[in-house]
Amino acid sequence: MTPVLRRLLLFRLVDGLSVLPEYIDNGDCSWVCEYCGAFFWYVERTPNMSTVAHPRYNHCCRGGSIVLLYPSRFSSQFIRLYESRKFLNDVRAYNSMFSVTSFGANVDDDVNDSRGPYVFKVSGQISDKIGSLSADPAKGPRFLQLYLFDTDNEVENRLRAFDGPRPPTLDSTVIDYLSRFLAESNEYDRRYDLPLPGSLGCIVTSDDTTSTTYDIIIHSQQCHPQRISKLHPSYMPLQYSLLFPSGEEGWSPRLKLGNRRGANAQNLTVNMYYAYHVHARQHIWSPIINSSRLFQQYLVKAYTCIEESRLDYIVRHQSNLRSDYVSGLYDALSKGDRDVGSIGKQVFLPASFTGGPRFMYSHYLDALSICRVYGNPQYFITFTCNVKWPEITRYMETHHQIDTHSRVDIISRVFNIKVREYNPVS
Repeated sequence: MTPVLRRLLLFRLVDGLSVLPEYIDNGDCSWVCEYCGAFFWYVERTPNMSTVAHPRYNHCCRGGSIVLLYPSRFSSQFIRLYESRKFLNDVRAYNSMFSVTSFGANVDDDVNDSRGPYVFKVSGQISDKIGSLSADPAKGPRFLQLYLFDTDNEVENRLRAFDGPRPPTLDSTVIDYLSRFLAESNEYDRRYDLPLPGSLGCIVTSDDTTSTTYDIIIHSQQCHPQRISKLHPSYMPLQYSLLFPSGEEGWSPRLKLGNRRGANAQNLTVNMYYAYHVHARQHIWSPIINSSRLFQQYLVKAYTCIEESRLDYIVRHQSNLRSDYVSGLYDALSKGDRDVGSIGKQVFLPASFTGGPRFMYSHYLDALSICRVYGNPQYFITFTCNVKWPEITRYMETHHQIDTHSRVDIISRVFNIKVREYNPVS
């Protein structure tokens, strides 16, 4: 018997006898962060910062160093929408109707043709674009233009503008309510209110019939949709109106950690920002984690923002990397590249970037080193996640309107708990 297998069998000791427990229940997600009120499991605590009676969790607000303005209280009618399975099944369609920007991505729905759980999958690059204020007569108003075009028939306009086959379950009364709700609460919607008495509101287009006799001339530089930078604080709120109904700002480079002031203040990273928002908190209801399939889309979008920010950092700090790698000589020699014109022009992707070629190659070398010391592996041990685990099922009992597979954050956290608990190397 190998030492690894022996340690697995001797994982628990009861009265001096080795037993292999069938399952270890880690309790409920009922512990509360003393700073931000986020719920966590006891085993998720940070050991070096916790005591038995006062566990501390560090993945939500970093011990109180992340201070963000959370959305204000929502009306009971708005919350009831997110408690309806009918609404949650079409929540992505409803959100698309009220998005100011278009979601540019190749969504792969073939994975959902089987009987398995719903999966939101995209292929290629994701980009958000904002179009012109004036609608194309041949296509009609879409996205931002719907907030300006014929507001008396807003519901019908939004239904006609739906991109793709319209789901038959869309409810016009829900669309009418969301239109009125966002008009009252969302600051981006309020910017396009009708002019008050005594004021003038106009949209100036750049066609041939536009009059140029007045003093101030306003015209667009181009009529094509413009791409929005992920660094803009309105990047997420413009795309997810139903997740940010108040129009609160998203992440931006100027956000800092709240535990320091002045020049010593550290930047709030993209990863920290989104990790903060995907935690359930005591006495605070969040539309983000309760939006079912739209939550999956939001997480995919958030991860692309995190990965792009890491890539941008690598590009900007190429001079800090090893010079032989930056020059491209190592890569050129390893792949037999004799074209000297390409040497020194590649961007070096270090092994610290998860999923990159050097990341995979370094792990491959680590595996070979382990085999060299301990010998070849004798067992192929796999560890899979079960959504029927008691920790997950008990948590979802309080969110019965949401399918379990839609709370991928909870599934991932419980799975990581089990991996750390059963990992014989740790």
